[in-house]
Amino acid sequence: MGSKTREKKPTLAEKLKKVIGNISVDVFGYEKNVSQNIHTYYDRLSKETGMAKDEIIVRIFKDFEEIRVCVHKQGKRIKEIPVSELIILFTNIDPSGLPHLEQKAISDIQKFMSAYAMEYAIDPSHLHICILTCGDKVIVRGVHKTDELGVIPLMSLIKHFTK
Repeated sequence: MGSKTREKKPTLAEKLKKVIGNISVDVFGYEKNVSQNIHTYYDRLSKETGMAKDEIIVRIFKDFEEIRVCVHKQGKRIKEIPVSELIILFTNIDPSGLPHLEQKAISDIQKFMSAYAMEYAIDPSHLHICILTCGDKVIVRGVHKTDELGVIPLMSLIKHFTK
């Protein structure tokens, strides 16, 4: 007689873990606050530059191992932004007078970018994290040179500013 091998059926707990494993809950409303901060900031940039809000892209990238942040429109650099402004957008804390906060944020961004680049097997110096708005949404994308790698959850980026 042949032996019957029985496939192990996943338990209810395993099924639930698989379904909700990637869900994150924004209990304290960080994502909502950061989204509002970004929209307000883009409104200001729109007035300063004369660009439509939906045309503005803020890119975070490495330049000679240094994190830089710039406003871009259709691939052209319009304005450089200090990292401290990015920190204010993501934390509502002004880092002036708190140099350790800015250094920590820069270090965490570099770690995030290195891990993200490793995930896609690309050179981190060719990775850009692009923040843009579309209507009432804030969209964060990973871009390698000119190729979009994927959408990055805003909450994932927030975690690197608020750890």
